[in-house]
Amino acid sequence: MDKTQETELAQIRPKVLATAQRFFRASHIEGDPEDVVQEVLLRLWEARRSGTQIRNAEAWAVAAAKNCCISLWRQKRPVRSYPEDLPDSHGAATSIEEAEMWQLADKALAQIPAASRRLLQLRASGLSLDEMAALTGRPKGSVKSSISAARHEMTKALFAWTEKN
Repeated sequence: MDKTQETELAQIRPKVLATAQRFFRASHIEGDPEDVVQEVLLRLWEARRSGTQIRNAEAWAVAAAKNCCISLWRQKRPVRSYPEDLPDSHGAATSIEEAEMWQLADKALAQIPAASRRLLQLRASGLSLDEMAALTGRPKGSVKSSISAARHEMTKALFAWTEKN
């Protein structure tokens, strides 16, 4: 690595570190932001070494840091899975509030089409869009749009139901 690359990486490092630190604070996941910094700077160095043209290294590194943080969050977050038959009651609820929350979610889910419910179940189980597209035989963009529309419909149903009660 020549001096100009070292200087460039030294200038980029604080921004990448600040991005990682903000993400770790906001997402409440455990880990060391320095690990993200090292990963991103290594990726940048390898990209440059392989001949990849990067016009704005700082912007590239900050975007890579965000992506790296999101990947970490996805690996560490708890995944809530829904039972196969959604309108069923949830006897495992340990409190009245949790039981009410499940009932509300069940009512909202019942308002959306079965195919959309299935996509939400697949997404909640941790499948990627690519995996879902392969499983359903639909294009990735179509799966993504359907999930977004299902979430929107579910949110509308939740707000409509809570305003009535």
